[in-house]
Amino acid sequence: CRILLKKYRLPRDHEYASKLGLLEREIEEMIQQLHQEQTQHAEQTLFSHTLHEENDKCIHQKEIDEEDVCPICQEELLKKMLPITYCRYSCGNNVHIKCMKIWADHQDETEKDSVVKCPLCR
Repeated sequence: CRILLKKYRLPRDHEYASKLGLLEREIEEMIQQLHQEQTQHAEQTLFSHTLHEENDKCIHQKEIDEEDVCPICQEELLKKMLPITYCRYSCGNNVHIKCMKIWADHQDETEKDSVVKCPLCR
């Protein structure tokens, strides 16, 4: 029961949740049903995320080459293996998230504007 509830996230009110033993056919049926539900949920999430991006009118992220560097720290983007964000509204260039946080904090100190500007295109 514990594996069904924790690992497979079977609802507590499901008929198999309190059953002492399951047949192989019942286990396969349950796993297939849970897999289908997860797949449908993933497809819906992907679809809504795609619609959200299309409605935002955001710029697509530029592909990262081996020679690309972070405009703030000047380190190669692929060398450090840090998480990366990009300018969504103008140029699409890539920046380390950590560096962008430092840039945003500095921008808050110097300017009272609520919008964080891209270090490349501003």
